[in-house]
Parts: sequence; C-alpha cells; structure tokens
Amino acid sequence: MSFIMNIKKTSKSEAKIVAVLVGTVLALSLSSCTPGTSPSSNASSAENSTTGQTPIVTTTTKAPKVTNPLSGIADITPGASVRPVAFMIGNNDRSRPQIGIDKADMYVEAETEGGITRIMAVFSGASRVPNQIGPIRSARTPFIKIAESLDSIYCHAGGSRTAKNMLSSAEVGNIDALHGVNNSAFWRDSKLRSTKGLEYSMMTSRDKLNVRIKAFNFHTDFKKPSPFKFGDSNKGTGAGKNVQVRLSALQTISFKYDPVTGLYYKSNGTISGGSAHKTSDGITLTATNIIIIYDRKYSENERTIGFDLEGGTGLLVSEGASRQIRWSRSKGSLNFTEYNGTALTLKAGKPYICLTDKSNETKTVIS
Repeated sequence: MSFIMNIKKTSKSEAKIVAVLVGTVLALSLSSCTPGTSPSSNASSAENSTTGQTPIVTTTTKAPKVTNPLSGIADITPGASVRPVAFMIGNNDRSRPQIGIDKADMYVEAETEGGITRIMAVFSGASRVPNQIGPIRSARTPFIKIAESLDSIYCHAGGSRTAKNMLSSAEVGNIDALHGVNNSAFWRDSKLRSTKGLEYSMMTSRDKLNVRIKAFNFHTDFKKPSPFKFGDSNKGTGAGKNVQVRLSALQTISFKYDPVTGLYYKSNGTISGGSAHKTSDGITLTATNIIIIYDRKYSENERTIGFDLEGGTGLLVSEGASRQIRWSRSKGSLNFTEYNGTALTLKAGKPYICLTDKSNETKTVIS
C-alpha cells in the first residue's frame, strides 16, 4: 500500500519509470513458474542426483556390420541374407561393357566355347545385387560346379545341354530367365537388343529377383563354408605387381597393382597392350586377390568346354607379390591352402578367380 502511495507522489516521468520496473518484475516472476524452468523442477533434478537415481539417457547406435563371407570385409547389414547369388555374364566383345558387375563381391572367369570366356559375378546376398545387371547369359558346367560349392542361387538364361543336365541335380537355387515362371524377374533391354542383339539384352534387378527368391522359398543363409580365410596374410615372395593370364587362345586378361589403393585393375589383353575392363558406368573392374586355378580342360561336345574342378595347384597374386597355392573342390566346398597344405589366409578384399587349362601355366606372366 505504501508502495502505491509513493507512486502517486512522484512526477509523471518518474511514475512511468516505476511502472516499467514493476512490469519487469512481474514478468520475471511469471517466467520463473513456467514448466521446465521452475525452482521446484530444478530442485527435483537436484534431488534425483542426490538420491543416486541415474537419469535415463536415450542413445541410438548402429549395429556393427557383419563380415562378408566372400571378401572378408565387414559390409553386410545385420540380418540380411548372405547366401551367394551368382550371375552368368557374357564377356565377349558384344557383351561389353557389362552393367552392374563392378558391385560384385567375387568373380570367376573361364573359357566356355570357341575361346570365348564368361564371368560369373557373385554377390554375398540378394540385397547386394544392383537394380540393373547384365547381360545375363546361359549356364555352363564349370560355373555351376563352383556355384554349387558356394551354396549359390544361380541365375542364367538357358544353358548348354550338359549344363541343363547338371542343373537337374546340382545343389543350387536355380533361376532360369528362359523358364516361364521366372519371366517376371528378367527383361530385354530395348537399347541393347537393337545395338547388340537379342542374346546380349537380358537383364535382371535386385527387386525383381527378390520376388522370385521368395516365391521359390530358397533358404537365405550360407550353409556351406566360405572358400577363404581372411586376416593378416603371409605376403608372397614372388613378383606380383603385374599379372597376365592366358584363359584361351582368344582371351588373355591382365591385372596391374596400385599400391595406393591395394587393388588390382583388370584389363582385357596383355599387360602392355590390354584395355581397361570397364562397365557401362565407366568403372574399371578391380580385385584385391587374383587367384589363378590351373585345371584339366576338356570338350564336353563339339561346342562347349568343361573342367574337372576337383583339385590342383594355382597361384595367388596379392599385395604386389605372388606365391604358389593349392586348391580343391567338391559339392560341399571350395578350398584353398598354401602350397605345403597349411591354411591360406587372404587380405580382406574381392577375389578374382581365373580358371584356365594346365597348359596355360607356363604362359602366365608375372612381373
């Protein structure tokens, strides 16, 4: 009351100043009572700290990636399928440049007929398949054998007579683009069809393929052992910065090592005269480990080539060096060892397997 009376006695200018001060005090008093900033709220927080109760803190952390069974790199999303999916890819001049195969986790290349090679591009699970890959070509027996050892879902467009016979009993998830029920998973690319021809135009994608995989109720885990062990490798003592492999009378391939990236860059042709093997996006195929398998080649018929694929010797080129190795294969596994039979450990990264006849061993060039 005395405070109000004092205001009456002041001048008009002084009254204005006092009124502003009173308004400010009232505003501060009200703000101190707003939720989250009240003294009682602060006291409660302090009380919690003194009573030993731990405040609940919510954090979000991503689950660690799962190790890729084909490359040894931790790049698999937890819970994702890791059953390999293998694609037969054309590799003659009209098949190149291929689409999407640079995303593969592993490659196998071998002669199929008349000196022409094909590539089997293998992915560690259907979720890793790009949404466009091709051109998809027909099945051949050497690739079916390796796909079987890897417990693969095997994707192709028809096949040779011997390949079709093998597929009737092979332990693979068989998806044939030329089989009526699978047509929804494949399409003919109109541009490739007009520029390359009908047999070089078959394409598929991750999304379309997943529909077929689910429809067939294929298992999605990796039921057979990984063909590789990854870790600190015993670096070879032989040369290995450049390697040239004769796959057939018509096809020689080569790889050049880049010590900065630790990768080998692939070319079709010799070390000195080859051209970089690029996809339609201009990406050169690369690998960390080049594995050459020497085996007995034979003619299945007047046209197609087969390989025994039981076991033998080979060469590992990795980290700018090379050394001899041994390999063996059965329906249940593909296995690699050091030349003396002890376990072989690879540096983590993509493997590129070159399957060639024993007679080509002396034609392998290493520098």
